[in-house]
Amino acid sequence: MIDIKIAIYPGSFNPIHEGHIDIIKRASKLFNELYVLVANNPNKKEESTLLSRYQNVSKKVSSLKLTNVKVAYNDKLTVDFAKKYKCKYIVRAIRNIKDYKYELNMAKINKMLANSIETIIFIANKELKNVSSTKIKKLMRQIGE
Repeated sequence: MIDIKIAIYPGSFNPIHEGHIDIIKRASKLFNELYVLVANNPNKKEESTLLSRYQNVSKKVSSLKLTNVKVAYNDKLTVDFAKKYKCKYIVRAIRNIKDYKYELNMAKINKMLANSIETIIFIANKELKNVSSTKIKKLMRQIGE
């Protein structure tokens, strides 16, 4: 029996940036299927709709031509999506100690909700560790876009 490794990479992707793209490319090499899941983050004020972010992410990901990567969106719990689509792994990324603490807490919660799903954490490449959606949005507001 072939062990199909299916993973999910959830995020608000508001907006999607090169740091996200790097993680998608790296994760796509490890898993048979990777879902990039555009979701709402209750801790963030989303400046664009879930559907709009989904469309932007879909466009960007399709340009990568990664045949094992699919884009989806979800307004429910990540683990519920993971269970529905038989994802055994949640892909996350960290840039610094603040991200590490947040992701450690999220991994613990997800493990309590779905013990069979493992969290896989990628370390951001040093060239991209200072890239964040928050910084991009701030810069876009400053230049008037």
